This record gives sequence, structure tokens and C-alpha cells, in this order.
Amino acid sequence: MPNHLWTSACALAALVAVQSTASFAQDPTIGNATATKNRVEGLVGSTTQSISKGTSVYNNEVVRTGDAAVADLQFLDETTMSIGPISEIRLDKFVYDPTRSSGSVVIEATRGAFRFVTGKHEMVYQIKTPSGTLGIRG
Repeated sequence: MPNHLWTSACALAALVAVQSTASFAQDPTIGNATATKNRVEGLVGSTTQSISKGTSVYNNEVVRTGDAAVADLQFLDETTMSIGPISEIRLDKFVYDPTRSSGSVVIEATRGAFRFVTGKHEMVYQIKTPSGTLGIRG
């Protein structure tokens, strides 16, 4: 293959990688994965990324786990969330003001199992499920 075709192919691959990262960077980072096992992925808009330990999670991100997969997430307010196998969670809204230690969180659990432990701060939590909504204050 001539050198100019390799250069064009490399440039195109770099552009796709930058665009993929830029899609996730448009929404603010709200925490990260502290542990994952097997296939865990995040979806923001039409861009999908693999989630592993240390990967950032974002507002408006859908986190999906596959068969026998689990994920542990920690948010900026020290809230933790464990997501079980074959689950789907949308991180709808996360607003946190560290100077006042207050804010609000909205999560939509559309499928599967999860465990949610609130952080140390005065937050308003709303967890939506297919069968109802749970609200936690303080």
C-alpha cells in the first residue's frame, strides 16, 4: 500500500477516536468506575465506550452490563452504585456543589438489579424504575 494511503487511513482513525472521546467529553464527568467485571459499556448519544476500572462516567450516560458482568461506580459526592448482570441504568442528572455539599441526582433504572448507597452530603436523590420512583432527601 502506498505511503499516502497509510497516512490517510491513520488520519481517519485518529479523527474517529477524537470524535468518540469528544462525544463523551460534552457532558460533565460525574464520577468513575471503581471496579468492573466482564462486559460493561457506557452509551452517550450514539457513542459507546467500554467501561473498566478508572473510566469516567457522565451525565446522560446509559451504563449497561452484559451476562455475568457487574460494575461499581462512585460519584463525586461519594455516593456508590453497584450494578448487577444484564442491567441498564441511565445517569439522567447529577448536580453537585462541593462548596455547599449539596445537589441532586436523578437515576433511571430500566432493567436489572442495582444497589445504591448515598454519599456524605446533603443531596436530593430520585431513582426511577419501571414500577415507581423512590425519592431520598438529605
